[in-house]
Amino acid sequence: MEIKIIDKSDWVSYQKLRLTALKVAHESFGSTYEREVQFTEQQIIERISPNSNKFFMGIFDEKELIGVVSFHREVGQKDRHKGNIYGMFIHEDYQGKGLGKLLLFTLINKVKKIIRI
Repeated sequence: MEIKIIDKSDWVSYQKLRLTALKVAHESFGSTYEREVQFTEQQIIERISPNSNKFFMGIFDEKELIGVVSFHREVGQKDRHKGNIYGMFIHEDYQGKGLGKLLLFTLINKVKKIIRI
């Protein structure tokens, strides 16, 4: 297993996992499969491309993205010390193995190092 910040080169894997998540756990997300299946390559790349205020972290089994979570820092001057975690999902074939905990732990440690919240 490899955990890393995903980028534009991971857009196809991200979209595949995201659409799976929206199908099997639709009640856990604010969006819908019907909406996001229409997203263009550019929209997905813009969503997942890291910047100083957000990043998406993925866990891979070989080259397959099997889990994802994102971090978004508040942008207001008085709120930059705050952040939110969104979109946590582990593919159902890998659930119950502690991978979600590992992914979340890795994300939090990365946030502590690079964002200084």
